[in-house]
Amino acid sequence: MTILAAFAILSAIPMTDNETLSLLLDELDGIANAPMTASQRETSAAPLLAESAISVEDLTRALARRNLPWNVRKAQQCGVPIETWQRAVRIACQSPGNSLRDLLEHIHQAVIIAAMLRSGYCAGRDAYGRLVWSR
Repeated sequence: MTILAAFAILSAIPMTDNETLSLLLDELDGIANAPMTASQRETSAAPLLAESAISVEDLTRALARRNLPWNVRKAQQCGVPIETWQRAVRIACQSPGNSLRDLLEHIHQAVIIAAMLRSGYCAGRDAYGRLVWSR
């Protein structure tokens, strides 16, 4: 879906809060996983947030919602229970930063973290706050 199509959907269809957030997260997920630099991702995603009038903080809070349709779909796509997906999101969002660039990185990392958790790895942090894995 193009950014213009996403604008049309976001502005034309009356939706509940969860539906709007999920639609926006679908678009951001596509951008977060696109073959672009971090700057290009941020530049591509910024108009979506501006048009939707939803803040990065609102989206970060929404990621914690177990019943958010986007979270349910991502758990299914990753082949993990919703509890495991939510854990992956919490781990990803522990990284510092509240910018759009950080949010895109957190979305991207959550899928990778879910795969690691599904494979039986345990997440931790080293003395510098970096994510480390153990079996």
